[in-house]
Amino acid sequence: MSHAQLPAHSDNADEELSRVQLALNAVFSTDSTQSSQEWWSQRQLADRYLISFQSKPISWMVCDKLLHDASSNVQKRFFAAQTLHTKCRTDIHQLPVESLPSLRDSLLQHLQKHAQGDALTTRLALCVSALAVQMNWCTIVSDLLSNPTSLALIILKVLPEECASRRLYVDDVYRYTMRDHLVATSSTFFQFLQTQEPTHVLQILHAWIHYVPIRPDTLAETALLAASVQALTQAELMEAAADVVVEVLRMYPSHQYGNETLVQAMLPLLFQLPLEEALASEDEDVQRAYCRVITEMGESYMSLILSEQPVTNMVDGVLKCSQVADPEVSSITLNFWYRLVIDLEAIHPFEWRQELIDIYTPHMLQLIDVCVNHLMKFPDDIDELADDLVEDINRHRFYVAETVEDCCRLLGGHSVLQKIGTALRQQVQQNLQQWQGIESSLACICAIHRFVPSDENEFLPFIFEMMSHLPMNIRPLRYTSSKIIGKYASWLAAHPELTKPLLPFLAQSLSDKECAPAAAIAIKELCGCSNQKFAIFEPVLQLYSDVAGHLQLADELQVLEGACTAVSREIFDTRTHDISPYVARLTQPILIRLGAAVADQHASPRKNLIPEIDRLTVVVQFLKVANCTPNPMLEMMKTLWSLLEAAFNRFPEDNMLAEKICRLHKHALRSIGSNAYSPMVNTLLQTIVLSYERSRQSPFLYLASICVAEYGHNAVYTKQLFDTVFTLSNTTFSFLRDLEDMTNHPDVVEEFFYLMGRVTNNCPDPLMISPLLHSLLQCAVVGMQLEHQGANKGTLRFLDDLISYALSLREQNKPDSKAALEQALSREGQMIVHNLARAVIGDLPAYNERQIPETLWKLNLFNPQLLLQWLASAFQGVERIPERPKAEFMSSLSKGLPFEEFSIVVRAFQDACGKERRSWT
Repeated sequence: MSHAQLPAHSDNADEELSRVQLALNAVFSTDSTQSSQEWWSQRQLADRYLISFQSKPISWMVCDKLLHDASSNVQKRFFAAQTLHTKCRTDIHQLPVESLPSLRDSLLQHLQKHAQGDALTTRLALCVSALAVQMNWCTIVSDLLSNPTSLALIILKVLPEECASRRLYVDDVYRYTMRDHLVATSSTFFQFLQTQEPTHVLQILHAWIHYVPIRPDTLAETALLAASVQALTQAELMEAAADVVVEVLRMYPSHQYGNETLVQAMLPLLFQLPLEEALASEDEDVQRAYCRVITEMGESYMSLILSEQPVTNMVDGVLKCSQVADPEVSSITLNFWYRLVIDLEAIHPFEWRQELIDIYTPHMLQLIDVCVNHLMKFPDDIDELADDLVEDINRHRFYVAETVEDCCRLLGGHSVLQKIGTALRQQVQQNLQQWQGIESSLACICAIHRFVPSDENEFLPFIFEMMSHLPMNIRPLRYTSSKIIGKYASWLAAHPELTKPLLPFLAQSLSDKECAPAAAIAIKELCGCSNQKFAIFEPVLQLYSDVAGHLQLADELQVLEGACTAVSREIFDTRTHDISPYVARLTQPILIRLGAAVADQHASPRKNLIPEIDRLTVVVQFLKVANCTPNPMLEMMKTLWSLLEAAFNRFPEDNMLAEKICRLHKHALRSIGSNAYSPMVNTLLQTIVLSYERSRQSPFLYLASICVAEYGHNAVYTKQLFDTVFTLSNTTFSFLRDLEDMTNHPDVVEEFFYLMGRVTNNCPDPLMISPLLHSLLQCAVVGMQLEHQGANKGTLRFLDDLISYALSLREQNKPDSKAALEQALSREGQMIVHNLARAVIGDLPAYNERQIPETLWKLNLFNPQLLLQWLASAFQGVERIPERPKAEFMSSLSKGLPFEEFSIVVRAFQDACGKERRSWT
């Protein structure tokens, strides 16, 4: 086994058994006399041999012998059982049908021999279960119970899950037949279970309820139901019992027809549980089990909660669970409150809905108290907790915030704010240093900002006046205070007298790394609400000037965006004509720093160049200037042009720098407008061509596609754009010569074909009559084979656009384009369809489940006869294609189906091919 060449497998069972035992010894060896390199080399070779062995027909006999061999240790036996389980799932076709009963009997003997309740026992039981479904052994339950032994429990515990497993490759008819047998025998089996050990009973019952559609009346009649609920009061059975009860509730909700008897049987059992005693327990496991059960009852029996005779004590129970001290336990209830709100909102007529809301309003108000005083509160030791625990707490608080917001949907923002605001006033009056309660109230008020009326004047003034008196050294409190300013920016815009002290507060928050993100966003939101009464552009401009270069870049860009927005609003409100001073104040410092960085021989793209380009991009995006001549943003781009070229020429291999430069150009073009930008189009296209020739970086292809989208419909630019695309294509073909080259440059392939798709959609005719079209189609045939999602989707998108244009030409008077495109598609269509067929059957990647059916459907519209010929040729000689789904797929092509129906047929064919493929691999 030490040779590098993998030994051949033998068809002689004894000889192969010897080799397999040698391989297993090598895999499980811990021989310390070998060097680590030699040991690892032998182990890898042995592992490869065993993997290969598992797919061979001889492995059936060898594994049986391994299990019979008394000298085999546990590891070897488990390997044999695991191999047999996999083969019973996927390789049953290797055996003649008449040999399956003897295989079953042999597996039962092994299971009887090794029934120790360990992993080996479970694996052998799974073997029997998989085989039972495969051989349609539909008397298995009756047969096992006719002479009950421990085997019955072992096998029937795993049989339902194995029958439902998608890893079991079997005709669905066999699967459903076995499931029907389990349903029919469930009552008898449950009687048998009543005499067994409770722990095993609960585990088996859980599996059956989950995987077998047991009739609800059968469950209602069995004594196991009451026993499972009663087991919740026994510590050693509680967790398993909770699993069973939750599964019953989940699988048999009250709104489903036929469940009435079971629901009526469950209710008195559940209401008799000692809920208050359990929740008062200090045992977290007890609290969790009861919270799971009570919450699931509320969710599954929601129709009773919202019925004409509402069962309000269910909601009482969930509310008590929400008050459990441990947030991990109490948060179990949050989804119930969301469901309650959603279902209440869906009730008609309105009058009945309002009656129910009135009934449950006291519960919702109590829930708000629970959220503010318990669920939303940070723990006292928050500063000492590890980062991952803090992240968990923040995730929990996010869901609590959504719960408070849900309350507003029923009660209205004013009522909820009044409830929280009253609590906040009391907390502030008691002690400002007890910050957790204050912060919790502010976080809840933050969550409901969308529902608070714009004319609110009772609590919001108090909140924002209070902020300047809050302790400055408590980061969570400062963070939430900064966040709430941003959320209520539109309200503050109508109350400018409250805003003045808030800007210094936010400026101070920017100096704290943890609070800066919230403060920066708040400043941006305030600027977005700037108006003539609330003009804050000047202080924010000054603030940005002070913090530039001293914050995290993401936070600084938020402040800069806000400054641009505020200046834009000032320009609009005051009808200012000379806006160049504003542009200069924002851009001049950036241009100076960028120029210095370009000249600095020690400058780094990531540290010195890219941040400045990001800042300029924000200015270009968010500084909106009126239509004026000359356009100050266009003049700024002209000034900037040489700096950008110099920066890229210094670092032509830096993809991120190329991406940032192209992004700046894109936003400049779109912000300035295609008409105003037109004097720069020629320069931009030349820059794209030269930069791409030098760097071969995909962002320049993306920028070219932006130019095509902006100017492609204007005939003035058609020739110029096509010349650019032609040159870019030649450059691309010079280094993408085959599949390996494309695999090494998937981003180029993706952007290249997205560019060609935009050409097809915006200015297609020069491409249609150009020799470039054939080269593109040949390149696309190779690109379809790439195992890269973006490249594959881009290629298919281009082909789909091309076929769509060919169909549209039938309605247009463009005979040259029509003839050229039809000739190109007819010439290259065979290989395109060959790849599409390979994608359908699974030999090539298919990342977009809609794109392949859509392209085939359009090709069928284009030329149905040719498509049938191409598909027949593509499928010829290919093994593992299921004939019936293939015939249905081929016949659908002649039926003229709408796309959605055709897509269903294609997906069914794909699924059938995938299933067949898995059964052979």
